[in-house]
Amino acid sequence: MTTDTGLDTAVRLLALGYANRLKEVKQDFVGRDEVVDLLGLAALCQEHILVIGPPGTAKTRLLDRFCQVLDTQPFSYLLTRFTEPAELFGPLNVELFQKQSIYEVNTEGMLPQARVAFLDEVFQGSSAILNTLLTLINERTFHTGRTVIRTPLVTLVGSSNEIPADPVLDAFSDRFLLRCNLDYVADDEVEEVLALGWQGERERIARGWDDDGNSPLTDHDRNLVSIAPGDLHTLQRAVADIDVSEIRGTYTRILQGFRAEGIAFSDRRAVRAQKVFAASALLAGRGSAGPADLARLVNLWTDPRDEPSIRRIVADHGVPVQESRSRIRELFEILQVDLQEFVARRDQADSREQLHELMRQIQRLASELRRDHPEEQEALRTVQREQRTTVELFREMYGDEGLH
Repeated sequence: MTTDTGLDTAVRLLALGYANRLKEVKQDFVGRDEVVDLLGLAALCQEHILVIGPPGTAKTRLLDRFCQVLDTQPFSYLLTRFTEPAELFGPLNVELFQKQSIYEVNTEGMLPQARVAFLDEVFQGSSAILNTLLTLINERTFHTGRTVIRTPLVTLVGSSNEIPADPVLDAFSDRFLLRCNLDYVADDEVEEVLALGWQGERERIARGWDDDGNSPLTDHDRNLVSIAPGDLHTLQRAVADIDVSEIRGTYTRILQGFRAEGIAFSDRRAVRAQKVFAASALLAGRGSAGPADLARLVNLWTDPRDEPSIRRIVADHGVPVQESRSRIRELFEILQVDLQEFVARRDQADSREQLHELMRQIQRLASELRRDHPEEQEALRTVQREQRTTVELFREMYGDEGLH
């Protein structure tokens, strides 16, 4: 049976029920609606999220609460330069190795067995860790000796204070389709944070710990409604049935606008983004995607400094985009911090990729000046001079191939 939404009635009810669970999560936090929406979309798309922001912004607590919706426990870990692969993927089965010379990793309770994972400072991992993660998050497989196991991973959330300017990490970073800048709450929300936070602290103090060292469930915990794994599977399959043809023309023109302004947006990201538009429509109980679903493009940037430009381009194509809290940067920050850093890096650049990336970043600075400081023509000319110098250096070293 279908409705005029184009969705099977049972699927539509499941989708709207899932959307209600997300609303309940939002009620437990202040100023975190966007990241909750992205977690919900990520679970439907089976994609991954990168959260950029400082510590102390409730990322871990938020993910714990979201995992209650999925009726699962997250695997969480803070990566450092010294983190060993066994800390994430599990230790070697020493007894089996000694007796039968079989290399096998015990993955019980570790990342390969998790449905949802959170890796803090995700770019700090060693090359061995990042290479294994790349396979795990992209193919949902893990190699233990000669055996390849399928992992149940629904979504992985990575966090970092910033995205490192390292071309080596680009392929890994690009696997995180959804992006979110997460900062401390606005000044006018601080009092609400204190009230809601104190309520949570009181509940934790009151429930204490049992004799086994566990914290008993509160009445609030018992009343939480989760979505069964089978129902989530149904919704994940339903994403593929959403019609996105109506928005494809507008989406194409938006992507062309990105390229015209030098905004990094890979073909892989462009293709996979259609799942996000479809999932957005599904959460609204619709069988086809519309212009409003394209608004999620503001969460699909590669470089966080491209977000304001993406918002503008998307809005220019008639897509309703919520106002960003991103501030307009001062000229000093643009010219004396960013531009000088780019010039210093240009003088030390020793590869085609590094110079190409610097050209893109300087082009982005010029776009930022035109948008936020249209009256500052001298500042724009300064950036354009450095842009021309970088292009000329590229030509001297590598010719015209790959310049555009």
